[in-house]
Amino acid sequence: MAQKRNGKTSKMPKLFECATDETAQKTRVNRRALMQLALGGMASGLVGHKAFAQAPSLAFASSSVDKMPPINGVYDWRALPPTPLALEAESGGLPVDTGMVPAQGKAQLYYASAGEGVPVMLLHDGLANSNYMGDLARALLRARCRVIVVDMRGHGRSTMGALPLGYDLLADDVLTVMAFLHLRRVALVGWGDGAVQALDVGMRHPSSVSRIFAFAPWSTPDGLLSRVEDIPAYKSFMERTRQEYRQLSSTPHRFGDMEAAVQAMRGRQPNWTDADLMRVTAPLWVAAADHDGVVGRVQAEHMAATVEGAGLLVLPNTSHFAFLQNPQLFTLAVESFLGGR
Repeated sequence: MAQKRNGKTSKMPKLFECATDETAQKTRVNRRALMQLALGGMASGLVGHKAFAQAPSLAFASSSVDKMPPINGVYDWRALPPTPLALEAESGGLPVDTGMVPAQGKAQLYYASAGEGVPVMLLHDGLANSNYMGDLARALLRARCRVIVVDMRGHGRSTMGALPLGYDLLADDVLTVMAFLHLRRVALVGWGDGAVQALDVGMRHPSSVSRIFAFAPWSTPDGLLSRVEDIPAYKSFMERTRQEYRQLSSTPHRFGDMEAAVQAMRGRQPNWTDADLMRVTAPLWVAAADHDGVVGRVQAEHMAATVEGAGLLVLPNTSHFAFLQNPQLFTLAVESFLGGR
C-alpha cells in the first residue's frame, strides 16, 4: 500500500510508528504481507511453536554460495550476504550522534544514535560489530524510532578494558550507554551474544527494558552447537570479521585476543535456570532460524515456554544470519513485535 511521507510516496506498508511514548501503540499487522515475505514465493514454515515443511532452497547462481545473488531481496540460507553500511554512513539524511562512553574496567564503548521516538538499542553477536545492524537500524528510523547501535566491549571501535568478558558485564554496559544518553527505558533487539546480553539486562535491570526481541539466544553453553567452523558461511563470517576488526579497532592486531575472550565467555556462561528466565518481565519474543548451525533451537523454544507471555518465532529458510539473508522478513517481524501489545 503506497503512502505519502514528507511529501513523497512510499510503497512500503505502514506497520507501526515509534513516535509515541514508551508504551508502544496498537497496530494491525499485515499478515498477508508477512506470509508473502516469509515464503519468498515458495511454500515454507512461518511463526509459532512448530516449524512446518521447508521449501526448497533457492537455485544456485554460481559455484560459490557467498556469491549467489538474492532473489527479490532474499538470499539462500547458506549464504553470508554483505555487511551493511554503518548507521553513520547512511541514515536517510537524519543527523547521527556518535561517540565513546567510558565504562567499567577503563573500557570505551562506541555508539551511534539517530532519530526520535521510542528508543530501540540493537546489539550484535560476538566477533561482529554494530555495522551488521545497519539495515535494520535504517528500517526502524523510517518507522520513526530512535535507534542506538553499540559496538560490544572489545569489538569494532570499542575497547576491551581490563575486565574479563562476561554477560553481566555486557548487560551493565547497556545501562552505561543508556545513562550517558539519558535514556530511562529502551527496547532491545539482540542477535546471538547480543540476544543473551539483552536477556541479561531484562533479568537484572527489568525496569530499564520496555521490550526484548532475542534472535538466536541460548540459556546455557549447551545451547551452542559444536564445530561451527565447518559451516561455510560461519567460516566466511570469521574471516570477514577479522578484516573488519583490523579496519575499525584501535588495536587492529588483537582480534585473536578478542576471539579467545568471546569463546571463554561462551564456554562458561550463561547458566540460567527457569527461575532466572522468569525474572524477565518485559514483553519478549524469542526468534530462531530453521537452519541455524550455530545455536540450537531447543533452548529458544524452552525460553519462550518458560517466560510468561513470551512468543516464539521461527524464521524459515534462514540461518544464523537471518537478518541479512531475508531482511524484509526480519524487519517486519521486529516492527510487528515493537508495535504490538
